[in-house]
Amino acid sequence: MKTILVILALAVMQVCAHAGIETDIPPTNRAVLKSGAWTPTTDQTQKALLSIQTFLNQPDTTNSWKKAEIKKILANTKKYRVQFVGVVHDGRKVLWCNFFPAPDNGEDDFKYWKKEKVEVMDGGFGFWQIYYDPSADKCSEFTSNGYA
Repeated sequence: MKTILVILALAVMQVCAHAGIETDIPPTNRAVLKSGAWTPTTDQTQKALLSIQTFLNQPDTTNSWKKAEIKKILANTKKYRVQFVGVVHDGRKVLWCNFFPAPDNGEDDFKYWKKEKVEVMDGGFGFWQIYYDPSADKCSEFTSNGYA
């Protein structure tokens, strides 16, 4: 009986481990912008989302404000769109991942989002960015917009 419970618990943990940014943001809410120094592949964007989920679950920051913002982000993962831009940052080819709200049954304020970067001031946890290094499979420099 204990063996069955352990197997069942492991199966539930496996399913829960796959929920989050990578599975909550549908492909229709993802865009690779061609405006960068290089163009990321679909495989690289998928790996970025998985790495970002890991980062959000275990942030490498002690900053309490950032941790609070990450908690809000995790509670709203289904409400985002993301842009991937291939950039060279500190001499490395990385993806700049730009997250912002998907329309909520209303007017889309960012109709241009599949062709141009969405950049706004303020907006709090609704607008956040992170770098993903595909060669190291690691995220860095998480930022969330401030509040007006």
